Amino acid sequence: MTTGSAGSWWRRGSWRQVNDLVLYELTPKDAEALGGFNWGYSGSGPGRAANAILADALGLGDPWVCGFEGGPIDPVLQALGVDFASDVLVQCCSEWRLSRASVLRWCRGWYAQQGVTDLPAALVDLPDLTSSSL
Repeated sequence: MTTGSAGSWWRRGSWRQVNDLVLYELTPKDAEALGGFNWGYSGSGPGRAANAILADALGLGDPWVCGFEGGPIDPVLQALGVDFASDVLVQCCSEWRLSRASVLRWCRGWYAQQGVTDLPAALVDLPDLTSSSL
């Protein structure tokens, strides 16, 4: 996954490794001015968190310049962020984790349901499933 550029409004925060997984936090660079990231309710905080998570997982870089927010807005990415916040982040409590693979699988399903065939590169070949093949 890519990190935000020097001028972006989010960055990767602290991280730690657990077995083969690297866990890290996405944190806003200026939470006071931007209102920060949040979850557990429907609002702008979960929307900003959704945009940062999706832009990072999809390898799109800074959500402010890739089409989620700022400009120019990509209507597909904007709808993706709204629905991800509504479907996923509204349900989260104080502590939670999302794997990149689970975010990508959710996104692939969203694109299929919307009938959008022009997929971001990260969605073309999804990571392997943990379970054995059926």
